[in-house]
Amino acid sequence: MQREISTSAFVLRTRPYGESDRIVTLITEEHGKITGIAKGAKNSRRRFGGTLEPFLHLRAVFRHRPAAELVFLLRCELLGALSAFTQDLDRFAAGSYLLELTDRMVLGRESGREVYRLVHDALVLLDAGAPPAPLLRSFELHLLAASGYAPALDRCRGCGRSADGGTTLYLVVERGRLVCRACLTVGEVIRPVDAATARELARLAASPLSEAASGAGERVLDDAALVAERLLDAVTSGPLRSRSFLARNRIDSTGTVR
Repeated sequence: MQREISTSAFVLRTRPYGESDRIVTLITEEHGKITGIAKGAKNSRRRFGGTLEPFLHLRAVFRHRPAAELVFLLRCELLGALSAFTQDLDRFAAGSYLLELTDRMVLGRESGREVYRLVHDALVLLDAGAPPAPLLRSFELHLLAASGYAPALDRCRGCGRSADGGTTLYLVVERGRLVCRACLTVGEVIRPVDAATARELARLAASPLSEAASGAGERVLDDAALVAERLLDAVTSGPLRSRSFLARNRIDSTGTVR
């Protein structure tokens, strides 16, 4: 018989399947990203009981079926709820982006504890009141590194020349990398990266998520967000819906989830 597997997890996304089932994608502590079918999830209070929602810390129990893409999700137990996401629109938008980005960046079960721990720590920090902007930039850079796409932020990716010596770096939009003028290719779309922005990005990439908050001004954080977005666009396909939600919320949010 197939053994039952139990692991801590967060829900990345769900979709309905048939009249009463749901397809659920989870990031787990011990088995990376998994997608499974939860039979009767819409009606089963005993096995799932409203746990298949974002921002809930779960213990998922499933069976892996050989040669099948989907696992068979047996039940989920609630380990904890992060309440700030239901009360603050800024944090709801930030958390939604964090989960969607993780789903997009992680392929199959390739990730281990590192990505799960990143998601766990980022959600807990957001729930506890950490400033969303620097935390999201730190999360993006750490997720790139965990996925094998760690960018060089304090030096030219082409020749290795350090930005500390006064070298101006340029973001090559299509390639998603920072290079000096000497390493630019004619015809490439570029954007100069301010030295303060490069330093802040390098600091965020090298520091734990808990130290993301800093005295960086809004302009530096806005520039850092643009650079991080381009770095991510170079290794992902298609737009992230939550990114536009995040941008709209900065303009017209009342601060309350309805």
